[in-house]
Amino acid sequence: MASSSKKRNGTLEFMRFVFCLTILFFHIGKYTYGSPSLTKGVFLALFPHGAMGVEFFFLLTGLFLAQSLDKQLQRAEKKTNVFADTGKYFWKKYISTFPQHIVAFAVLFGVMVLIHLDMPEWSAWDRFCQAIPNLFLIQMTGVMGSPLNHIEWYLSAMLIAVIIVYFLCRLNFKVVTRYVAPVASIGLLVWMCCEFPSLTGVTRPMYIGGGLSVYKGDIRALAEILLGTFVYSLGKYGLAPLADKAGQSVRILLTVLEWMMYVGAVVITLLTLPYGWEYGALAFIFVGVLLSFSGLTYSGEVFDNNVCYFLGKITLPVYLSQLSAIYATNYYLKDYDNGFKVWAIVVLTAVSSAITMLASNFLGNLLSGKYFRKKASAE
Repeated sequence: MASSSKKRNGTLEFMRFVFCLTILFFHIGKYTYGSPSLTKGVFLALFPHGAMGVEFFFLLTGLFLAQSLDKQLQRAEKKTNVFADTGKYFWKKYISTFPQHIVAFAVLFGVMVLIHLDMPEWSAWDRFCQAIPNLFLIQMTGVMGSPLNHIEWYLSAMLIAVIIVYFLCRLNFKVVTRYVAPVASIGLLVWMCCEFPSLTGVTRPMYIGGGLSVYKGDIRALAEILLGTFVYSLGKYGLAPLADKAGQSVRILLTVLEWMMYVGAVVITLLTLPYGWEYGALAFIFVGVLLSFSGLTYSGEVFDNNVCYFLGKITLPVYLSQLSAIYATNYYLKDYDNGFKVWAIVVLTAVSSAITMLASNFLGNLLSGKYFRKKASAE
């Protein structure tokens, strides 16, 4: 069976975890050692381009959005309302994310309160009020406030882009995913490339005329989620039908190419290359994801297992929990050497992630009513 038709894709889940680690170590390096120079030669560093992991997340979001919508359209016996479908998908995405977000938000807020206990000028109430846009994940709409967990810009930008992309795909799935998505995503990426040397970046303004601007992070999310829908269309209807016809030698070559793409992207995140290389890393990620999804490689036979599925599952808790560990370590262990602090952050991130995962599962069941149904059935 082709990977594109499986419920879970172990290769993509494993790589989701790998790119989450590049983001984690990017932030560890930034807050512990400081950002390395990109103008003094090329050398290995602690993931100076590790923020590129978000690009992988956005691509997967677009891929899974298109996969979900395609299945829905194939099952539908009668036409449904475009606006209602878009709202339903957005709410499902929002509510599935919210329990983990709110737990990680609360843990980080608690850490910040503890750190600032001896600073009378720091007001927990004022800090909370300033972070309300972050609390509801609306900061990337322009109501920025003062985000508490600033790395959650990714969730906010993703939700904004999901509304736009789902609505467009729902209007005409085939035309948008096959033709509009690749052209629009390339156009947006070229626009960013002309405006800024780096692909990464979040709140820099991109002017669209009339004194109006949007955040770079929103354009980044929109471009890459659109690109993800193209990955689905090309993989499912272009490459996947060839999976049963491909010979062993072709599959081996494509498997080698798949991992060359992933390794190349990760190597770029590790080197002090100029920012322009980030666009090359995105191209590598695109090809890697396309091959993993198509079912034309042997990777599924290795990675389609419960371990890889679990690693994919814990990616969001790890992503959301890292700042709690980084801030606590750099404050309470500031007198220790940086090597020790790196290990301490990794351990504390694992602990914070476990708390986030367990508490969010309970909260999610509570919000959905599953907890009360289980309790009632037990009685």
